[in-house]
Amino acid sequence: MSQTLDLPIGAISEDGCLAFSTQADLDSALDVGAFYLKVPEDLSLECARHFGMSLLDPNSPHRDVPQYGELEGFIALDNNQQTKLALRRHRWAKHYPDDIARFGGQLDAIGVAIIREIFRQSAIPEAYWDRASGGYASGEGTAFLNFVHYDTRTTDWGLRAHTDYGFVTILDAMAPGLQIELEGEFHDVPVLPGHFVINFGEALNFVTSYAARGVGAVVHRVLSQQPADSIRPGIVYFANPDLDGMLWQFDINGKTRGSSSVEDLFASLERELTE
Repeated sequence: MSQTLDLPIGAISEDGCLAFSTQADLDSALDVGAFYLKVPEDLSLECARHFGMSLLDPNSPHRDVPQYGELEGFIALDNNQQTKLALRRHRWAKHYPDDIARFGGQLDAIGVAIIREIFRQSAIPEAYWDRASGGYASGEGTAFLNFVHYDTRTTDWGLRAHTDYGFVTILDAMAPGLQIELEGEFHDVPVLPGHFVINFGEALNFVTSYAARGVGAVVHRVLSQQPADSIRPGIVYFANPDLDGMLWQFDINGKTRGSSSVEDLFASLERELTE
């Protein structure tokens, strides 16, 4: 039986910064690569959840959103229970209702606050944050806003063990099933009402590799379940660099220690995943 993981809890302060009650909680979040985040009071979360649930209607016009490559559009994934509507930021205004596009913008602000605090803790000089993050730390880069459903009537995994490729993942988990790996063992992450789960990804690990404090990408999965309610919904926001851009590694003195195109970094991660 899996143990339960007691994640630290953060919040967005009135001045728009990521804050924890104690330095120990912040240190724990950086060590684990995940934490709970109190949902800001002005966030239109219930509206977004309602939109996500509306996608279950076979007649929803948003189920006709075309696929843009392998990552965007209304997609049913192979070998797991997930169906999703996934779109990058520059397509939100075209395909999402206005209030959902605004919701995505609110998550953008949260993602920027998180990565800026991580860079601050890593002692990367602020002048280099934008370059290190492929533009994300200054509100550029890119992001995905995904509305996900797990059909638990199938026998596949909800989502197999993996790390996320980007910087930060903001997850609105409305049902149990998420697990995080620590020291070779998977631990349950309980649903905490009124809170998101924040995960750190591979791009963040890459750009902090030579900083005063590196941040690891957390391995996680979603268990296959058979609850009374056969559909498990969720909202996922992925904070990413410009997918056609570069990532740079800096030390605490601002010296360049390495770099990679985002395309090459993500391709190498994909090879490691499939080998």
